[in-house]
Amino acid sequence: MGRRLPRLPRDDRTPPGDTVTIDPNLPQPDAGVPGPGVDAPLFAAHLEEGLDNALRTFTAAGTIVVALDFDGALAPIVLDPTTSAMLPLSAQAVADLTTLPGVEVVLVSGREAGDLVALAGLPAGTRVIGSHGAQWGRAVDSPDGGTVLDADPVDLTTEQAELRARLLRETEELAATVEGAWVQAKPAAVVLHTRPAAPADGERLTRAVLDGPAAHDGVHVVVGKEVVEMAVLEVTKGDALVQLRSAVGAEAVLYAGDDTTDEDAFAVLAEPDVSIKVGDGDTAAAYRVADPEELSAVLVRLVELRRATSVTPS
Repeated sequence: MGRRLPRLPRDDRTPPGDTVTIDPNLPQPDAGVPGPGVDAPLFAAHLEEGLDNALRTFTAAGTIVVALDFDGALAPIVLDPTTSAMLPLSAQAVADLTTLPGVEVVLVSGREAGDLVALAGLPAGTRVIGSHGAQWGRAVDSPDGGTVLDADPVDLTTEQAELRARLLRETEELAATVEGAWVQAKPAAVVLHTRPAAPADGERLTRAVLDGPAAHDGVHVVVGKEVVEMAVLEVTKGDALVQLRSAVGAEAVLYAGDDTTDEDAFAVLAEPDVSIKVGDGDTAAAYRVADPEELSAVLVRLVELRRATSVTPS
């Protein structure tokens, strides 16, 4: 048996405005029907009423941004991050959204942007923001098939480059003492991953890294789910969304994510924007879904509403 989407306390009234033109023949949500479990197509017609109203208002805006985290949102969390993959329904919805007028789809992730494009199999033209906002680019067609990243350069000062090298060296030395832990080098950051390690060992290593390399001057630390990212540039997903909204000229932004780093993105959104927390935990998001399967249902509904709504992108 599936669950209805829980809603955080808030005022769910649709903001007034004369730009909203909604097809009256759209299927109406039925608050009495539970959902979605894994039956996302059924659930898409039975979204919790407050969220469905928010999606209707959002999709009626002229130019919109659909910004999505990858791990834990589009793709279930897995032990080996190199095997992560979008759920099929989410992948199809993302592909469909990229074809609709006035819709800018962007993946916003802590992952290195090139790795993200390789894993996600994104349609050409999809915008990608990696490393929590430090990397920007787009997926472009590859001569070998599929897509690859066409990235903007990440410029570091000499001091920042030296600090990154020091972080990498010291973190690798600490991680070598814990089986399963590994270290990732990004263009502007170093990341400790402890998910494969025994929980007690991972916690001990995390404390050692936070007390050691992460404590150096000029290091900006983000602690996520069994991840410690140490960046030499101060950027957040919230900063990225603000910059993206301005660059696109978006009238409304939707963002969905599951991790603590996504809270910076939720914090910069307000109606008619839509913020969706995936999973448990305290959040600034206006709405919550239980898992990536439920987010698939939201994305299916998003496609349905945008296709049926008369809009003229500005």
